[in-house]
Amino acid sequence: MSEQTPDQSGEPGKAGEFRNSGQFALGEQIAGYRLDEQIGRGGMAVVFRAYDIRLDRFVALKILAPGLALDDAFRQRFIRESRAAAAVDDPHIIPVFEAGEANGVLFIAMRYVRGGDVRSLIDATGPLPVGRVAEIVSQAASALDAAHARGLVHRDVKPANMLLEASAGADRPEHIYLSDFGLSKTALSVSGLTATGQFLGTLDYVAPEQIEGRALDGRTDQYALACSAYEMLCGEPPFRREQGVSVMYAHLSEPPPPLRSLRPDLPGGIDDVLAKALAKAPADRYPTCQDFARALSLAAGLGPGRQDSPPAGHPVTQIALPVTPTAASPPAPAVSPAAAAVPPAAAVGPNVPSPLEAERPAAPQTEPAGFATPTRAGLTDPDLSGAQAAGPSGGWPGGVTSRRPWWRSPGPLAGLCVVALLAGGGAYYLAGQGGSGAGSSPAAALSVPGCTTAVAKAPTLSRVTAAVTQVGGGPFGAAVTPDGKYVFVTVGNAVALLSNGSASAPTLVRTIDAPQANKGDAVTHDGRFLLAAGGSGAVVINVAEAIQGFANPVVGSLTSPKGSGGVEVLITPDDHYAFVTLQSSAEMAVFNLRLALSQGFGPADFIGYVPLPSQPVGITTDGKWLYVASLQGRLSVLSMSRAETRPADAVVSTVRAGCGSARALISGNHQVVWVTARQSDALLAFSAAKLRTDPRHALLARVMVGEVPLGEALVDGGALMVVADSNLNNLASASSNLAVVSTSKALRGEPALLGYVPTGQLPRQFAVQPGGRILLVTVQNAHQLAAIKVADLP
Repeated sequence: MSEQTPDQSGEPGKAGEFRNSGQFALGEQIAGYRLDEQIGRGGMAVVFRAYDIRLDRFVALKILAPGLALDDAFRQRFIRESRAAAAVDDPHIIPVFEAGEANGVLFIAMRYVRGGDVRSLIDATGPLPVGRVAEIVSQAASALDAAHARGLVHRDVKPANMLLEASAGADRPEHIYLSDFGLSKTALSVSGLTATGQFLGTLDYVAPEQIEGRALDGRTDQYALACSAYEMLCGEPPFRREQGVSVMYAHLSEPPPPLRSLRPDLPGGIDDVLAKALAKAPADRYPTCQDFARALSLAAGLGPGRQDSPPAGHPVTQIALPVTPTAASPPAPAVSPAAAAVPPAAAVGPNVPSPLEAERPAAPQTEPAGFATPTRAGLTDPDLSGAQAAGPSGGWPGGVTSRRPWWRSPGPLAGLCVVALLAGGGAYYLAGQGGSGAGSSPAAALSVPGCTTAVAKAPTLSRVTAAVTQVGGGPFGAAVTPDGKYVFVTVGNAVALLSNGSASAPTLVRTIDAPQANKGDAVTHDGRFLLAAGGSGAVVINVAEAIQGFANPVVGSLTSPKGSGGVEVLITPDDHYAFVTLQSSAEMAVFNLRLALSQGFGPADFIGYVPLPSQPVGITTDGKWLYVASLQGRLSVLSMSRAETRPADAVVSTVRAGCGSARALISGNHQVVWVTARQSDALLAFSAAKLRTDPRHALLARVMVGEVPLGEALVDGGALMVVADSNLNNLASASSNLAVVSTSKALRGEPALLGYVPTGQLPRQFAVQPGGRILLVTVQNAHQLAAIKVADLP
């Protein structure tokens, strides 16, 4: 039974034992959960959408048949194994919040997924495109292999147990959750609570060894996953019969009908892959579910996890990595560090990996041996502002020159770049050889850039001008209220309030004292509060009181016990939680903002820390995943739901993202994550999906821009990216400006830098006014907030 959708297949167990005929009433509370709506049922359990009164959230609450709780052996094993299943760490396993017993009722509380399931998808659309099927199978296989590694076997894999996230469209699910791990089928079988002669599973997807009562392992789940894939491809499972006994006989003794007899459009290799995964003997199947998923993708003419085609307007261009000399391949020419740093226009070709090249699994994203990330003051993102202010500050446009820092001078910098390229590039090169056999080619991948002081050449966009407002105090962050009428800018230990009005440049209204509010800021989605990062958390300001002129509109501070160096703040779409990157603590602090606002600020507001690579600064989200850029040169992907409840377990993957990754920004369609790499002088684009499923091949594009890029903003409906080239180190060979980049050209591997807009010294952060017509940028050393008409950009 799908945990969050009605069961259509008849859950095995004691037929008719549990149909919730009045046992539990809507509005009733069980273990602190209020039952709001029944959303599923089966022979052994019923599922409600329930409200968690303690944590103010909706959950899916599965309640087992009352008779099951009477068996003491089952009850104890159920709780133990449900908790073991909840401990499996994989983004495609439905998160389980709690499993236990209350007043004689056994229950499991899990994430409430606002969507349907793959069973309903097949019913609605019929057979699915082969790329779509490969994508679903890959995600489900990830969940299964994670469970198998912990000694757990699902035993009931089927389309109805593959949940679609609500944001997924009917034609391309964004995320799959495999459900029903929480109901302990092992406990049922060991306790003897199934009817005589019954097995636990669903007939259409059950493996031969499961029918015969033999030992089960991960290959049993693989068989069921293959049956599910078969059904997704042709609309019905491989052995559809009128009688249950006939279905079982077919599983035991008949080969599956060839898929191409039902869908001639499918590639020829599909039948061979499914035949292996559906082998009668477990030893004849693939070693793991992900091996099956990779073979299915390859047979379909796709790479592992690759869709039928890139998103519209976002083709992937890649370059090949060097090949380790083998008997089957001649030595590849040496690649020098200088050649590795060639801008994309010269280095990127149209090479796309073949199925054989893409077959190898992703290499673990670990720190390359010998990689030395510069950690001196010159790489501290917000805290160099004082050092830069020592020289004369420039207005708009303008700039200053000064002696370059020692570590950016040619000698030391060359050493750093060689170390980074040899260690990072060498590790990347070796990872490309992992798992390859004689005669196979390395997986093609766009390489991550190393350190450089080189900047791209582009024309000055002279017709683009900016209207500026002096705000004082070295402005850092800017945030616009949802109605677009006001802008808040952090200026040291204060916040400047500006009115947008009808003029092109905002008007300074007042400055509000806010100790430690000196970095990034954000307005809650309901427009009621401003959060400004700094110190160990964020200062919270009442927006209405600030606008109305209250002497002290600061309502409190979110404070973590030991963190420091708060840089960026992000608020969840429901305004419930707040995240603050702590650059000096290598962590991200998680706060319950709603609790703080409703019950007063205090220690209870702090939920915990997410451990991250050193110096985390930039953060963005699509509402489900968090993406955090760290100056160590890493981009981390976090599960938002886990960050809210189990911060220490929130990190899903981490990838290299150039030298000094500074800011991260998600595209409007949630498919591309853009990252500025400070010491690479580059803008990088990553596939959001592949960051989770195939991180080694996640890099889609790289664009050389100006010196030390920091903030970034998407404008013109996402057609343009504007990057703040800070020239943070005042190099005489560079200047502060805004780089304007065509996103579509970047993702096609074409020259994408359209030109530069001159600015005052050290542009930092952006905000876009509602409607997207005006782009705002803080210019730190000029003490300005500048406003640019987006229509003036190329």
